[in-house]
Amino acid sequence: MLDLQSRIDRLTEEQQMIRDSAASFFGEDGDLKGIRAQRGRQPGYRDDRWRSMAELGWLGGMLPEEYDGMNLKFSEIIHLLEQSGRFLSPEPLISAAVMGAGGLLYGENDACKAEYLPKLVAGEWKVAVAWQENIASMSLEAEAVTAKETDDGYVVSGKKLFIPSAGGMNAFIVSAKEGGRTILLLVNKDAEGVSVEFEERVDGGFFGTLSLSNVVVAKDRVIASAGVATLERVIEESRLAVSAELFGVMARALEITVDYIKQREQFGRPIGSFQALQHRAVDTFILVELSRSVLIQAAKTFDETEDTAARAKAASQVKARCSDAALQVTKSCIQMHGGIGYTDECDIGLYLKKAMVLSAWLGQATFHRTRYGELTNAA
Repeated sequence: MLDLQSRIDRLTEEQQMIRDSAASFFGEDGDLKGIRAQRGRQPGYRDDRWRSMAELGWLGGMLPEEYDGMNLKFSEIIHLLEQSGRFLSPEPLISAAVMGAGGLLYGENDACKAEYLPKLVAGEWKVAVAWQENIASMSLEAEAVTAKETDDGYVVSGKKLFIPSAGGMNAFIVSAKEGGRTILLLVNKDAEGVSVEFEERVDGGFFGTLSLSNVVVAKDRVIASAGVATLERVIEESRLAVSAELFGVMARALEITVDYIKQREQFGRPIGSFQALQHRAVDTFILVELSRSVLIQAAKTFDETEDTAARAKAASQVKARCSDAALQVTKSCIQMHGGIGYTDECDIGLYLKKAMVLSAWLGQATFHRTRYGELTNAA
């Protein structure tokens, strides 16, 4: 197993326990048959697996104990998400347990927190953040979705794009333009005027498009009146979380590939003995280990400060590094497999497809390199 962590990075007892527990759980589907069976089927994952995650406490990993959470540090939660990425877990850990939970937690609606967060932790209720409106924009300001205030609450109309695992959600935290500000509203999936359409992703999961037509939302379902600030914190944390999954994807893809080139023979020799493949494997290994270092450093930054600028720089740095590296690593792994690597029957292709989805979600490498430069120059 190509893993320098045990030699370079000394894990705490808590980190090691989380890593081992997650590896055991996700590794139950090590042959990826379960992943293949869920491709193209709603909601894209098994409810019994989600309930098992709830029993392990993972759905409340980042939540305070007052909401039945585990109050884990970022330097601990990345080890759970790494293992999720290693085995291509389709469950909405990030979209519901990081983004959705964070959207509620960082808002000011204490009644909704008390009502829904324990249900989320128990696996009884799922929520996703619906914030993106334009395929070419990462703006957190709502424009296409508007909320008009009435005596009873708000009337909300508009459309939100790219909501992961939308089919399995019970509700959405929707950003909406109200007057000159962006607010966050909790909208039930079965509310009158709400509809969801689905687009299948390359990895077999789904992105949802949420349409709202004169949806009535009560005033006590306003999650945050300062919606942009809340979204900013949630999405930066989610970028770190996605990077952890990307790291798991690339690390496992390389392990599978090294095992393959050790066994596959050509001209009477294992192809791993050929110098050209050895050089390619080493180059790929360096990309993985550089990504590991940046991920660990970013998690440390998130643990040590709540400074918005510092977290934004760390999030863009790690997302740029992991998005770019995961695509390079998985493409290289397919090439090292040879012709079989291009077939759907070969598992290595599933890793490239997962990397394609995660690398683009919440901003691809070019976007984040540019953003990092702008943030650095502005400091």
